[in-house]
Amino acid sequence: MLAAYPVVSLFQQNQSEIALSVLWPSLGLAMATAVLLFALFAAVTRSAAKAGVASSLVVVALYYFELVSRDVSGLGLGDSRRVVLWLVLLAAGLAAALRTRRSLLTGVWALTAFAVVLVVFPAAKVVSYRVAHPPVSISDPRLWPSTPQRASISGGTAPDIYYIIPDDYARSDVLKRYFHFDDSRFTSSLRRRGFVLSNDVRSPYSKSELNMASELNFDYLSRLPHILGPSSQDVLLVRKMIEDSRASRILGSLGYRYIHLDSDNITFAGDNPNISRLAAPDNLTYLWLRDSLLRFVGTRFGFTDGATNDRFRDSVRSAFRKLAATANLTGPKLVLFHTLMPHDPYIFGSQGQPVTFPDTSDTGHSTKFGMRYYVRQLQFVNHELLATVDAILAHSRTPPVIVIQSDEGFEALPEDWGEAAVRDMRVKGLYAAYLPGRAKARLPRPLNTVNSFRLLFNRYFGTHYRLLPSASYPELDQPYRFEAMRVR
Repeated sequence: MLAAYPVVSLFQQNQSEIALSVLWPSLGLAMATAVLLFALFAAVTRSAAKAGVASSLVVVALYYFELVSRDVSGLGLGDSRRVVLWLVLLAAGLAAALRTRRSLLTGVWALTAFAVVLVVFPAAKVVSYRVAHPPVSISDPRLWPSTPQRASISGGTAPDIYYIIPDDYARSDVLKRYFHFDDSRFTSSLRRRGFVLSNDVRSPYSKSELNMASELNFDYLSRLPHILGPSSQDVLLVRKMIEDSRASRILGSLGYRYIHLDSDNITFAGDNPNISRLAAPDNLTYLWLRDSLLRFVGTRFGFTDGATNDRFRDSVRSAFRKLAATANLTGPKLVLFHTLMPHDPYIFGSQGQPVTFPDTSDTGHSTKFGMRYYVRQLQFVNHELLATVDAILAHSRTPPVIVIQSDEGFEALPEDWGEAAVRDMRVKGLYAAYLPGRAKARLPRPLNTVNSFRLLFNRYFGTHYRLLPSASYPELDQPYRFEAMRVR
C-alpha cells in the first residue's frame, strides 16, 4: 500500500490526460519492489513483523523523498543536505526496527491502516472519475458536424502520405518579428525540393491534441463541449482521436497502413510503444521515479537532469531514424509523426550538440531568455527535417505526399509581449507541403490547418470537401470553452 500510493496519487492528478492502462506498469513495478524488499528482510530477520516495518521504511525512503522532503527545502537545506538527512533518518529507523526485541505487530497494523487510508482516497477519485466519464468512441455520430465523403484512389496510384508535426514550430513572420531570426534558409530549402508553403497559415486551436484531432478528423471540435461539458479538462478523448482517426480509418479501407510514430507521448492516450517509459518527460513512470530518491542517480537509467536529457535526446534521434526508415516499407501507408522539438525541454544546440537549459522554472522556456534556446533547437530540427525529407524522397517507390505542419506556434509569456500578441503567436505555425501531381499545387488563403486532410483528400482521393471557414480558438482555463479570437 505504501509503495502504491505515490503512483496512484500521481495518476489521479493526471487521469484526464492518460488512459487507465498507463497506471498498471508503474503500479506493478512499485508493488514488486515492496514484495522483494519484504522477502529480503524476512530472509535476514526471520520475522515477518520486522520485515514488514523495515521494508516499509525503505519504500518510504525510496519513493517519498520529494513528496516529504520538499517541505523542508524552505529551511535552506540544499539537495545534498536533504539526501544526507533523509538517509540518516532511514538508517536510524532501520537500526531501531531490526535491533528491537519488542513485538512490532502493533506497528505493522498501524502502518497498514495508515497506508490503506493513503491509497483509498486517490483510488476512490480514480473510480469516481471513470464512472462519471464513460469512454466515447470516435465513431460516435454526436462528435462531428459533418459526415466523411466516399473516397477512392484517383488514377490508380496510392501515394504514401507523411504527416510530420514538429511541436510549437513558429511561423516565419513570427520568428522574424519576435525572435529576430530569419528562417528563410530552411524554407528556401523546402521550396527547392518542391514544397509549397503558406505565409498566412493558422491553427484552429492553441493546444497540440486539439489541433491534431481536428485535422485528422476533418472538422472543428465544436461538439465536444456538449458531450464532455464546457468545464471538462479531459483531453484523453482527443488523444484517442489521433490514435484512431477518421482519416486513418478511411485510408485503411483503401488499403493503407497507419504508422504512428512519436518521440514522446503527446499523441498517445496510453504509453508510446516505440520508446522507453523512461525517455519522455511527460510519462507517468518517469514523473513518478523523478520524485523518488532515484532523482540523484546518474547513468542511463538514472533521473538526474543529465541522464534524463540524454535519454530524451536518444528518443528524438531514434524517432527521426524510424521515420526515415518507413520509406523502405511497402505501401501504401499513412505515416503520422510527432516530435516535441523545437518545444522545450531545450536539450539540443543548433548543430545537435547537447545543451542544458539553466532555467528550471515552469515558465523559463517561454521567456525572452528561453527564446534564444528555442531558436537553436529549431535550427537542429530544421536539419533533421531536411535530412528526413531527403531520405523519404530518395527511397520512395512513387512520389509521396509530405506535409510538415506544426501543431501550433510558440508559447510566449503575456508579461513579455501582452495577451493579444501571445494569443496571436500561438496560432501561427509552419505549413509546408510536397504535393506531387500534374497540376501545380495551390494553397488556399488564408489556410487553416483544420482543412489539411480535406485538401489532401480532394486532391488525391476524389472527394469534394468544402473548406471550412478559418477560425482560431485560444487556450483558456478550460480546453473546451471555445471563444473565437481575432487574428492580426
